[in-house]
Amino acid sequence: MTAAAVLAEARRDLGMTGRPNPITREYAARHGQEFLNAPWCQMSITHWARQSRSADAVLPAGDRAFTVWHAQDGQRAGRWHPGTTANIRAHARPGAVVFFDWGGSDQIGAIDHVGIVERVLPDGRVQTIEGNTADACKRRVRAANVIAGFWNPDYQEDDMPSAKEIADAVYERMTGTVTDDVWAAREGILEPGQKIDPKTAFRQIWAYGKDGHAQLRVILAKLGAQDIALRALADALAAQNDSVDADALVARIEAAIENVRVRLDVTDDDPAPAPAATN
Repeated sequence: MTAAAVLAEARRDLGMTGRPNPITREYAARHGQEFLNAPWCQMSITHWARQSRSADAVLPAGDRAFTVWHAQDGQRAGRWHPGTTANIRAHARPGAVVFFDWGGSDQIGAIDHVGIVERVLPDGRVQTIEGNTADACKRRVRAANVIAGFWNPDYQEDDMPSAKEIADAVYERMTGTVTDDVWAAREGILEPGQKIDPKTAFRQIWAYGKDGHAQLRVILAKLGAQDIALRALADALAAQNDSVDADALVARIEAAIENVRVRLDVTDDDPAPAPAATN
């Protein structure tokens, strides 16, 4: 039973025209055939409230087909606001039930029409969805000069956090401070006390990756030059001594290089203590 649910139902009926229509038929099925061709602006509010399961909030005294009675329901609940621009700006909310008097008064007894507030505009007007406006369901923009008053139903709004609140919580969870006992701090890559958040972390990953790629290119270039030098050396030796097999020599040197192992110990554990000195 939320304002968003009621508005979603109202939007589904935009473009509906004429009578009888699904709204008047649904009301007439419960309250009598005389409502099939009756004015249906207030029946629309009843229909949208029931379809969205928001009847407890929007219809505190039950179904309504008469605008004055529905306005009085809001007044008895202590929720009625006369339709001044100041009141609209201060109190109107999406999902508010808004009542109109084409004569320009704020008197409940003079109410002619009703709609539901879809959006409150910065200038104090409201964008509404209304049934039975020119015998159709349409959006309208109304100002205080024709608004007799309005009231905000007691919707039980969803307490699900907003998308921004969720994003902020995730961002905070992924943010931390570098301590002096981590490998990156011990190696001087990060400074103890440095704050790391997703934005800076991704920048650092990119920078380290770019630097690593550059260093790899240097290493590969050196290895390529080494291969050329080894081949030149073997060819020179073979030229001086016919008994030297250049291909075999290069293969022996490459095999010897492959047997060289470079060990990089990367661990967060404390180094093992040095053995005690003996006399």
